[in-house]
Amino acid sequence: MAAATARPLTKGSGGGASRAAWWAIARFGLSVLLISLALSLLVVPWLDLPWLKIVRRCVSIAAAISLWLCIKKFEGRSFRSYGLGGTGPASSQSRGGTGKRQFLFGLGVGIATLGLMLVIGLVTGVYEIAVTPDRAKLWRTVLSFIPAAFLVSILEELVFRGFLLQQLMRACATPLAVAISGALYALVHLRDSSWTAATYRELFGLFLLGGVLALSYLRTRQLYFAIGLHAALAYGARVNKLVIQIPDASLSWLTGTSRLINGVVSWIVLLCLGGLLVWWTRAPRAGKGNREGMGS
Repeated sequence: MAAATARPLTKGSGGGASRAAWWAIARFGLSVLLISLALSLLVVPWLDLPWLKIVRRCVSIAAAISLWLCIKKFEGRSFRSYGLGGTGPASSQSRGGTGKRQFLFGLGVGIATLGLMLVIGLVTGVYEIAVTPDRAKLWRTVLSFIPAAFLVSILEELVFRGFLLQQLMRACATPLAVAISGALYALVHLRDSSWTAATYRELFGLFLLGGVLALSYLRTRQLYFAIGLHAALAYGARVNKLVIQIPDASLSWLTGTSRLINGVVSWIVLLCLGGLLVWWTRAPRAGKGNREGMGS
Protein backbone atom coordinates (compact mmCIF):
# COMPACT_ATOMS: atom_id res chain seq x y z
CA MET A 1 0.00 0.00 0.00
CA ALA A 2 1.34 3.38 -0.87
CA ALA A 3 1.35 5.90 1.94
CA ALA A 4 -2.02 7.61 2.29
CA THR A 5 -2.43 11.03 0.74
CA ALA A 6 -4.22 12.87 3.56
CA ARG A 7 -2.08 15.75 4.79
CA PRO A 8 -1.09 15.74 8.49
CA LEU A 9 -0.26 18.74 10.56
CA THR A 10 3.01 20.17 9.35
CA LYS A 11 5.87 21.56 11.36
CA GLY A 12 5.81 24.89 9.65
CA SER A 13 8.60 27.43 9.46
CA GLY A 14 10.49 29.11 12.25
CA GLY A 15 9.94 28.61 15.95
CA GLY A 16 6.36 29.89 16.02
CA ALA A 17 4.83 26.57 14.97
CA SER A 18 6.97 24.71 17.48
CA ARG A 19 5.98 27.02 20.34
CA ALA A 20 2.32 26.76 19.34
CA ALA A 21 2.56 22.98 19.36
CA TRP A 22 4.14 22.86 22.84
CA TRP A 23 1.50 25.27 24.10
CA ALA A 24 -1.27 23.09 22.62
CA ILE A 25 0.18 20.05 24.42
CA ALA A 26 0.51 21.93 27.72
CA ARG A 27 -3.04 23.28 27.38
CA PHE A 28 -4.38 19.79 26.80
CA GLY A 29 -2.49 18.36 29.79
CA LEU A 30 -3.61 21.17 32.08
CA SER A 31 -7.19 20.75 30.93
CA VAL A 32 -7.15 17.01 31.64
CA LEU A 33 -5.70 17.62 35.10
CA LEU A 34 -8.19 20.32 36.10
CA ILE A 35 -11.25 18.51 34.74
CA SER A 36 -10.16 15.24 36.41
CA LEU A 37 -9.78 17.00 39.75
CA ALA A 38 -13.14 18.74 39.41
CA LEU A 39 -14.96 15.53 38.50
CA SER A 40 -13.31 13.60 41.32
CA LEU A 41 -14.35 16.20 43.88
CA LEU A 42 -17.92 15.99 42.63
CA VAL A 43 -18.22 12.21 42.94
CA VAL A 44 -15.96 11.44 45.91
CA PRO A 45 -18.78 11.74 48.51
CA TRP A 46 -20.68 8.90 46.77
CA LEU A 47 -17.80 6.48 46.17
CA ASP A 48 -16.04 4.36 48.78
CA LEU A 49 -12.66 4.52 47.04
CA PRO A 50 -9.36 6.30 47.68
CA TRP A 51 -9.37 9.74 46.11
CA LEU A 52 -6.41 9.04 43.81
CA LYS A 53 -8.21 6.02 42.36
CA ILE A 54 -11.24 8.18 41.70
CA VAL A 55 -9.06 10.76 39.94
CA ARG A 56 -7.56 8.03 37.76
CA ARG A 57 -11.01 6.84 36.75
CA CYS A 58 -12.03 10.38 35.84
CA VAL A 59 -9.09 10.82 33.47
CA SER A 60 -10.78 9.18 30.45
CA ILE A 61 -13.79 11.48 30.70
CA ALA A 62 -11.53 14.47 31.24
CA ALA A 63 -9.39 13.49 28.23
CA ALA A 64 -12.45 13.26 25.97
CA ILE A 65 -13.71 16.67 27.10
CA SER A 66 -10.25 18.23 26.81
CA LEU A 67 -9.73 16.78 23.35
CA TRP A 68 -12.99 18.32 22.18
CA LEU A 69 -12.12 21.68 23.73
CA CYS A 70 -8.60 21.79 22.29
CA ILE A 71 -9.47 20.65 18.77
CA LYS A 72 -12.90 22.13 18.21
CA LYS A 73 -12.84 25.28 20.34
CA PHE A 74 -9.23 26.41 20.61
CA GLU A 75 -8.00 25.25 17.18
CA GLY A 76 -11.26 25.32 15.23
CA ARG A 77 -10.31 22.05 13.52
CA SER A 78 -12.18 18.79 13.05
CA PHE A 79 -11.34 15.36 14.47
CA ARG A 80 -10.99 14.14 10.89
CA SER A 81 -7.96 16.40 10.45
CA TYR A 82 -6.13 14.41 13.14
CA GLY A 83 -6.29 11.07 11.36
CA LEU A 84 -9.91 10.23 10.67
CA GLY A 85 -10.08 11.87 7.27
CA GLY A 86 -10.07 10.42 3.79
CA THR A 87 -7.32 8.44 2.13
CA GLY A 88 -7.46 8.20 -1.60
CA PRO A 89 -9.85 9.65 -4.22
CA ALA A 90 -11.99 12.60 -3.31
CA SER A 91 -15.36 10.90 -3.11
CA SER A 92 -16.69 10.35 0.41
CA GLN A 93 -17.65 6.78 -0.51
CA SER A 94 -14.05 5.98 -1.45
CA ARG A 95 -12.67 7.65 1.67
CA GLY A 96 -15.04 5.73 3.92
CA GLY A 97 -14.25 2.47 2.15
CA THR A 98 -10.50 2.86 2.58
CA GLY A 99 -10.85 3.75 6.26
CA LYS A 100 -13.08 0.73 6.80
CA ARG A 101 -10.55 -1.57 5.11
CA GLN A 102 -7.71 -0.22 7.23
CA PHE A 103 -9.78 -0.59 10.41
CA LEU A 104 -10.81 -4.17 9.57
CA PHE A 105 -7.25 -5.06 8.65
CA GLY A 106 -5.99 -3.74 11.99
CA LEU A 107 -8.76 -5.61 13.80
CA GLY A 108 -7.88 -8.80 11.93
CA VAL A 109 -4.16 -8.44 12.67
CA GLY A 110 -4.95 -7.97 16.37
CA ILE A 111 -7.22 -11.03 16.50
CA ALA A 112 -4.67 -13.12 14.60
CA THR A 113 -1.93 -12.00 16.99
CA LEU A 114 -3.98 -12.98 20.02
CA GLY A 115 -4.83 -16.33 18.44
CA LEU A 116 -1.22 -17.05 17.58
CA MET A 117 -0.04 -16.26 21.10
CA LEU A 118 -2.80 -18.47 22.55
CA VAL A 119 -1.94 -21.42 20.30
CA ILE A 120 1.79 -21.15 21.04
CA GLY A 121 1.09 -20.89 24.77
CA LEU A 122 -1.18 -23.94 24.80
CA VAL A 123 1.12 -26.08 22.63
CA THR A 124 4.17 -25.30 24.77
CA GLY A 125 2.25 -25.77 28.01
CA VAL A 126 2.84 -22.18 29.12
CA TYR A 127 -0.91 -21.49 29.09
CA GLU A 128 -3.70 -23.59 30.53
CA ILE A 129 -7.40 -23.23 29.89
CA ALA A 130 -8.95 -22.15 33.19
CA VAL A 131 -12.38 -20.66 32.63
CA THR A 132 -13.60 -18.69 35.63
CA PRO A 133 -16.41 -20.40 37.55
CA ASP A 134 -18.20 -17.05 37.73
CA ARG A 135 -20.09 -17.48 34.48
CA ALA A 136 -22.09 -14.29 34.96
CA LYS A 137 -18.87 -12.26 35.17
CA LEU A 138 -17.44 -14.12 32.17
CA TRP A 139 -20.34 -13.39 29.83
CA ARG A 140 -20.80 -9.89 31.18
CA THR A 141 -17.16 -9.14 30.32
CA VAL A 142 -17.15 -10.98 27.00
CA LEU A 143 -20.22 -9.13 25.74
CA SER A 144 -20.08 -5.74 27.43
CA PHE A 145 -16.41 -5.06 26.77
CA ILE A 146 -16.84 -5.22 22.99
CA PRO A 147 -18.25 -1.67 22.69
CA ALA A 148 -16.00 -0.50 25.53
CA ALA A 149 -12.89 -1.73 23.69
CA PHE A 150 -13.87 0.21 20.57
CA LEU A 151 -14.65 3.38 22.49
CA VAL A 152 -11.39 3.18 24.44
CA SER A 153 -9.35 2.55 21.31
CA ILE A 154 -10.93 5.47 19.43
CA LEU A 155 -10.38 7.88 22.33
CA GLU A 156 -6.82 6.77 23.05
CA GLU A 157 -5.78 6.81 19.41
CA LEU A 158 -7.19 10.31 18.97
CA VAL A 159 -5.31 11.42 22.09
CA PHE A 160 -1.95 9.68 21.69
CA ARG A 161 -1.49 9.09 17.94
CA GLY A 162 -3.84 11.84 16.88
CA PHE A 163 -3.44 14.98 18.96
CA LEU A 164 -0.25 14.41 20.99
CA LEU A 165 1.92 12.68 18.38
CA GLN A 166 0.99 15.11 15.64
CA GLN A 167 1.55 18.15 17.82
CA LEU A 168 4.90 16.70 18.91
CA MET A 169 5.83 16.20 15.25
CA ARG A 170 5.31 19.94 14.78
CA ALA A 171 7.47 20.70 17.81
CA CYS A 172 10.43 18.33 17.34
CA ALA A 173 11.92 15.60 15.15
CA THR A 174 9.65 12.68 14.32
CA PRO A 175 11.71 9.97 16.13
CA LEU A 176 11.70 12.08 19.29
CA ALA A 177 7.96 12.72 18.89
CA VAL A 178 7.32 8.97 18.65
CA ALA A 179 9.51 8.33 21.71
CA ILE A 180 7.79 11.00 23.83
CA SER A 181 4.28 9.92 22.84
CA GLY A 182 5.20 6.27 23.48
CA ALA A 183 6.60 7.13 26.92
CA LEU A 184 3.46 9.08 27.84
CA TYR A 185 1.29 6.20 26.65
CA ALA A 186 3.28 3.74 28.77
CA LEU A 187 3.16 5.86 31.93
CA VAL A 188 -0.58 6.51 31.66
CA HIS A 189 -1.31 2.78 31.33
CA LEU A 190 1.00 1.58 34.07
CA ARG A 191 -1.02 -0.29 36.71
CA ASP A 192 1.67 -1.36 39.19
CA SER A 193 2.52 1.37 41.70
CA SER A 194 5.64 -0.44 42.98
CA TRP A 195 8.80 -0.15 40.88
CA THR A 196 10.00 -3.71 40.37
CA ALA A 197 11.51 -5.64 37.47
CA ALA A 198 7.96 -6.53 36.39
CA THR A 199 7.08 -2.82 36.34
CA TYR A 200 9.94 -2.02 33.98
CA ARG A 201 9.00 -4.95 31.73
CA GLU A 202 5.45 -3.66 31.53
CA LEU A 203 6.64 -0.12 30.80
CA PHE A 204 8.88 -1.37 28.01
CA GLY A 205 6.07 -3.44 26.49
CA LEU A 206 3.68 -0.49 26.61
CA PHE A 207 6.34 1.72 25.04
CA LEU A 208 6.79 -0.79 22.20
CA LEU A 209 3.04 -1.00 21.66
CA GLY A 210 2.83 2.78 21.53
CA GLY A 211 5.65 2.76 19.00
CA VAL A 212 3.87 0.24 16.76
CA LEU A 213 0.65 2.23 16.90
CA ALA A 214 2.58 5.42 16.10
CA LEU A 215 4.26 3.64 13.19
CA SER A 216 0.84 2.75 11.80
CA TYR A 217 -0.03 6.45 11.72
CA LEU A 218 3.29 7.40 10.14
CA ARG A 219 2.85 4.79 7.40
CA THR A 220 -0.82 5.52 6.62
CA ARG A 221 -1.36 9.07 7.94
CA GLN A 222 -4.60 7.74 9.39
CA LEU A 223 -5.73 6.20 12.69
CA TYR A 224 -7.99 3.47 11.35
CA PHE A 225 -5.49 0.60 11.46
CA ALA A 226 -4.33 1.63 14.95
CA ILE A 227 -7.91 1.78 16.23
CA GLY A 228 -8.65 -1.74 14.97
CA LEU A 229 -5.43 -3.22 16.34
CA HIS A 230 -5.81 -1.39 19.66
CA ALA A 231 -9.41 -2.56 20.10
CA ALA A 232 -8.51 -6.21 19.50
CA LEU A 233 -5.55 -6.17 21.90
CA ALA A 234 -7.47 -4.28 24.60
CA TYR A 235 -10.30 -6.81 24.37
CA GLY A 236 -7.89 -9.73 24.57
CA ALA A 237 -6.11 -8.28 27.60
CA ARG A 238 -9.42 -7.90 29.44
CA VAL A 239 -10.96 -11.27 28.56
CA ASN A 240 -7.95 -13.62 28.60
CA LYS A 241 -7.54 -13.50 32.38
CA LEU A 242 -11.00 -15.08 32.68
CA VAL A 243 -10.27 -18.06 30.42
CA ILE A 244 -6.56 -18.91 30.72
CA GLN A 245 -3.88 -19.03 33.38
CA ILE A 246 -0.08 -19.28 33.47
CA PRO A 247 0.73 -22.01 36.01
CA ASP A 248 4.47 -21.29 36.23
CA ALA A 249 4.81 -17.71 37.49
CA SER A 250 8.61 -17.92 37.27
CA LEU A 251 8.27 -17.70 33.47
CA SER A 252 6.44 -14.37 33.58
CA TRP A 253 9.56 -12.55 32.31
CA LEU A 254 9.32 -14.66 29.16
CA THR A 255 5.59 -15.14 28.65
CA GLY A 256 4.22 -12.08 30.39
CA THR A 257 1.01 -12.11 32.41
CA SER A 258 -2.60 -11.39 31.55
CA ARG A 259 -1.47 -7.88 30.64
CA LEU A 260 0.02 -9.48 27.47
CA ILE A 261 2.73 -6.89 26.83
CA ASN A 262 5.09 -7.53 29.76
CA GLY A 263 7.12 -10.51 28.53
CA VAL A 264 9.88 -11.13 25.99
CA VAL A 265 7.56 -13.13 23.71
CA SER A 266 5.11 -10.25 23.45
CA TRP A 267 7.97 -7.84 22.66
CA ILE A 268 9.05 -10.06 19.78
CA VAL A 269 5.46 -10.20 18.54
CA LEU A 270 5.21 -6.38 18.66
CA LEU A 271 8.47 -6.02 16.72
CA CYS A 272 7.11 -8.46 14.12
CA LEU A 273 3.93 -6.37 13.91
CA GLY A 274 6.06 -3.32 13.22
CA GLY A 275 7.84 -5.21 10.46
CA LEU A 276 4.51 -6.29 9.00
CA LEU A 277 3.39 -2.67 8.92
CA VAL A 278 6.51 -1.55 7.11
CA TRP A 279 6.20 -4.39 4.59
CA TRP A 280 2.48 -3.87 3.97
CA THR A 281 2.78 -0.13 3.47
CA ARG A 282 5.87 -0.29 1.29
CA ALA A 283 5.86 1.77 -1.88
CA PRO A 284 4.52 -0.17 -4.90
CA ARG A 285 7.04 -1.29 -7.47
CA ALA A 286 7.17 0.51 -10.77
CA GLY A 287 4.65 -0.92 -13.18
CA LYS A 288 2.70 -2.73 -10.50
CA GLY A 289 0.13 0.05 -9.97
CA ASN A 290 -1.02 1.58 -6.71
CA ARG A 291 -2.92 -0.15 -3.96
CA GLU A 292 -5.57 2.08 -2.43
CA GLY A 293 -5.27 0.98 1.17
CA MET A 294 -4.57 -1.78 3.63
CA GLY A 295 -6.49 -4.91 2.91
CA SER A 296 -7.57 -3.69 -0.54
